[in-house]
Amino acid sequence: MNDRTDTCLACGSPMHPRELVCTVCGANELEEYTIIRNYVRSYPNSNAMQIANATGISINKILRFIKDGSLTVVRDPHKHR
Repeated sequence: MNDRTDTCLACGSPMHPRELVCTVCGANELEEYTIIRNYVRSYPNSNAMQIANATGISINKILRFIKDGSLTVVRDPHKHR
C-alpha cells in the first residue's frame, strides 16, 4: 500500500493521493453545491451570474459544477427564442 501524500488541489494542504481535494475542501464544495442547488430550485430560470450574486459563490465555481456535470442547464421549453 502506498502511504504517499499529495496536496489538495484547492488549498495545497497534504492529503491522501487518491483524492483531488482534502476533507475540509471537499466538505466546503458540498456545502457550496447544496447552496447553489437550493437556490436554483427556488429560482429555476436563474443564470450563473444571478446565482453567483445571490449566493456569494464564484461564477467560476458555478460554471465548473456545470462543466463537470454536477449541475445541468435545462432550457425552458416555454420560452420563446
